[in-house]
Amino acid sequence: MADEPDRALDVGDLEHLAVGARVLAAGTEESAYRVALDWAAAELTAHGPVRLLSADLLPGTGLCVAVTLAGASAALSEQLPSGEEPVRAVRAVERVVGRAAEAVVPLNAAAENALIALVTAARCGLPLVDGDGCGRVLPLLEQTLFTLAGVAPTPLALATPSGDVVAVESPRGRVEDLVRPLVFASGGWAVAAAYPMDGDRLASCLVPGTVSRALAAGAATGRTRFAPWRPRTLCRGRITAVEQSAGAYEHFESPAAGAMPLVPHGISLPSRPTSVLVEEDEGLRRRFRLEAHNEILLALADGAPTASLPDQILMLSAGDRTVLDVERALPGTAVEVVVIAAAEAWYTPEGRALARTGSGGTG
Repeated sequence: MADEPDRALDVGDLEHLAVGARVLAAGTEESAYRVALDWAAAELTAHGPVRLLSADLLPGTGLCVAVTLAGASAALSEQLPSGEEPVRAVRAVERVVGRAAEAVVPLNAAAENALIALVTAARCGLPLVDGDGCGRVLPLLEQTLFTLAGVAPTPLALATPSGDVVAVESPRGRVEDLVRPLVFASGGWAVAAAYPMDGDRLASCLVPGTVSRALAAGAATGRTRFAPWRPRTLCRGRITAVEQSAGAYEHFESPAAGAMPLVPHGISLPSRPTSVLVEEDEGLRRRFRLEAHNEILLALADGAPTASLPDQILMLSAGDRTVLDVERALPGTAVEVVVIAAAEAWYTPEGRALARTGSGGTG
């Protein structure tokens, strides 16, 4: 957004941001989304517009902090926020680092996370960086391009709706093991402030423009809503079966020669394995199998892989082209399966390993 360096986001922009942020979010929980939207509207009304800061205008040595919702989004509607969680999390990181934050960046700019980053910027009186650390959605806190660039997620702070504030400092690879039980004990969700780094470091490793892209998508309609991501259609067809398993997901492997398991043994993800079968209703009439763990990780056509992580694979409702959550997929539903390319860094060997396993960064 170099051509709009001083753009400010106000309540009038909120609906577009909220709608656009849902484009890549397959697991949005409606009631939690509404809570986050109402929360953002209240903060912008109370504290005024938030400056949207282009990556090329980041303060070179100023401290930037990434913000995200940690835990289950559904819990956000069950235990409502006090409103203080974002500022408590940021202030806790500032205390550990010994410096004041100068900007907030979304860990990812999808669904509630984009809105909570905006809430944090408004509440703290800071600009919101136009970019994020993923460019897509991945389930673990360490699955970011920041990790690939060698930036540690800690010191990290969690602020819960019960008033708890917990600062976490740990070796790389331990964050998820520590954070998940803390969030569970606090009621199921918390605001996490993490990855403290200087602006010049952030500018070198974030995915730029994702907030403004969400704004543009939210202002568009129909097929044009996905245009900024240049989606590739895999198939159009109808869901014929949905299979769910309580077993280990590590056995789902890409048939490609030498491919690693999508989720190797010992890696625990906060969701259950699901397979969605889609019968193509045009062209080659192929049978597609979509293997998912909340997000779709692998697409097979007649047994041959056609897309896999780090690609983002989405099922769209054939009617209104909204993203269909895997957990709500039903036989008989007409769908379009599309692929959106991830940020280039995800396609390096280290990026592929991190996207699949939560390990593989360079730091």
